[in-house]
Amino acid sequence: MKPVYERIEEIRKRKGVTKTHIAKSCGKTVSWYYGISVGRRTPDVDSLQEIADALEVDIRVFFGDELSVSLNVETEVV
Repeated sequence: MKPVYERIEEIRKRKGVTKTHIAKSCGKTVSWYYGISVGRRTPDVDSLQEIADALEVDIRVFFGDELSVSLNVETEVV
């Protein structure tokens, strides 16, 4: 399973969005986003939502398989 920051970067690159665009959309510095993009900084939930908004995606895409697996486990137990 890929770390969240790798998923964010894959989506950003696929959409052709710059790191500067995301940082400015979030009201942060480029160095702030760079820290996230290389895994040095862990974004909080609010920051993840801002990044998702800047990329025009649902925040859940950052978690992909992990979210599906945890939902399936809960469903099986119930």
